[in-house]
Amino acid sequence: MSERNETERLCLIVNPLSGGGATERRLEKLRRAADRWFAEWTLRITEGPGHATELAAEAVSEGFQVVAAVGGDGTASETVNGLFEEDRIRDADVVFTAIPAGTGSDLVRTLDVPRDFGAALRVAAEGETRASDVAHVVYTPPGTDETEGRICVNVAGFGLSGDVVLRANQSSKRFGGTATFLSASIRSLAAYRPARARVTWVGEDETEQTWEGELMNAFVANGAYCGGGMWVGRGGSMQDGLLDLVLIPRLPLHRALVNFPRLYMGTTERTPGVMHHRIVSLEAEAEGDAPVLLDVDGEQPGALPIRVRVLKSVLKIRGQWGIHE
Repeated sequence: MSERNETERLCLIVNPLSGGGATERRLEKLRRAADRWFAEWTLRITEGPGHATELAAEAVSEGFQVVAAVGGDGTASETVNGLFEEDRIRDADVVFTAIPAGTGSDLVRTLDVPRDFGAALRVAAEGETRASDVAHVVYTPPGTDETEGRICVNVAGFGLSGDVVLRANQSSKRFGGTATFLSASIRSLAAYRPARARVTWVGEDETEQTWEGELMNAFVANGAYCGGGMWVGRGGSMQDGLLDLVLIPRLPLHRALVNFPRLYMGTTERTPGVMHHRIVSLEAEAEGDAPVLLDVDGEQPGALPIRVRVLKSVLKIRGQWGIHE
């Protein structure tokens, strides 16, 4: 039997409302699992939006070696942002991991972390730690003219995905992540009116390219999955120093519906007109008055314009790292 981690202090940052409130009812099981796998640990409960970011920053200042987000993708994203000050890691030796307890736990699919608390805490204690990339996203929040920056650990997007996330986060999520996002996606597809946008990116060969037109959606993937299992980062890696851009122009509704399953199969490249690129940075802006909504790690923080760039190998992430090719 594996031994407890005796060398690292663990801080669990817990969103009690994740999983439709089920996490709060499972706290005792979480505590038992933490005690089984770590000699020294603490558990801190979030009290509202943004609190996980504050708690993560405090954990770094208090010298915790491992910081774990317990919740969904939103909790993980907030926690990771607390490990950074703007685009700089607060402590390059701190290890991040995620304990899945939310509706839309897509990041843990890439990390290959089991949903069982005991198995997930074992990964937190003795999993493989890799120096990983994140993305730095700059955007303008609604109601202000000033830009704001945040870290994206998994996937950012704009267009239809922003509308999907808005719908999904307004739903009860009682049927789980895949069903929630699938339902929201179908409703958005039926109602969405693509707006014109201009997207410019720098590829892995350092050449700049630009696309203009009516945009259905764009994904900028660091991790492999988003939207309850959409495999938009297939073939990529969180350690390759690159982001995977999937650019989907306006498609006739019937073609969009027919090709929609390919998002979950990781085969969007088979859809005529869809573009795939490995990039290091991107800028995008809307070309009309219609807002083009953003999606950053499953949250909807605003609309275009947006700037994204990869930050290479800046965050130590612990997982089992399954194969997603």
